[in-house]
Amino acid sequence: METEHKTIMRKGMKKKIAALLMAGMMALSMVGCGGRDKGSTVAATQEDGSVNIRDNKLYFVKIGDQTFNAGAKIQDIEKLGYTMSDKRRNEMLSRNSYSMETDMKTADGTKLFQVRALNTQGDKVTCAEAELGGFTVGDYNTSKIAEETFALNIEFYGGLKLGGTYEDMVKALGEPDFTHKNDKSDLLPEYTTYKYSSGYRGFEFIIDDSGKISKIAWTDYYYNEK
Repeated sequence: METEHKTIMRKGMKKKIAALLMAGMMALSMVGCGGRDKGSTVAATQEDGSVNIRDNKLYFVKIGDQTFNAGAKIQDIEKLGYTMSDKRRNEMLSRNSYSMETDMKTADGTKLFQVRALNTQGDKVTCAEAELGGFTVGDYNTSKIAEETFALNIEFYGGLKLGGTYEDMVKALGEPDFTHKNDKSDLLPEYTTYKYSSGYRGFEFIIDDSGKISKIAWTDYYYNEK
């Protein structure tokens, strides 16, 4: 009986050890998955704390609860109910070419934001069939932005949104590479343009005379490169 009791205890101990090992492996697996998820949405910072503007993780836009990365299909954005003119939708793009900024509007014609269609595919495609190579929202002054645009609550890397501040911009992307102040004139109020750029990747911001971010734009024509 004593030998049998010891055998049962040993078997029980083995089961406990196996269970602990399995739990440990699952925990490591979950940590690994979490690291990959985090890495897919957060850009690596450089020694000075800024981000590398060439990092493709920077280039996405969140419209409501939908996120569109560089390379998303323009047609997928249209599924949310935003459309471009038929003329631009059917415009053909050759391989490795991109369109000018194209207005995306509501059904009643209200301009909401702009996209750049990009073709990295084999043959010619229409703008509607092409990929998202750039996104722009806003104007030189927040007073010029439609209420419908603000209502979309459009968000960029680092939580940047229209109505944010210079400090928000620097916190997300670091100090800009280029600054240009546009003085007040008879036609336009004062505003300042800030740019971060590296080849065909980059961001542009306008901060209006009230100190608010009134325009955010990015382009990334090399989204499929590491």
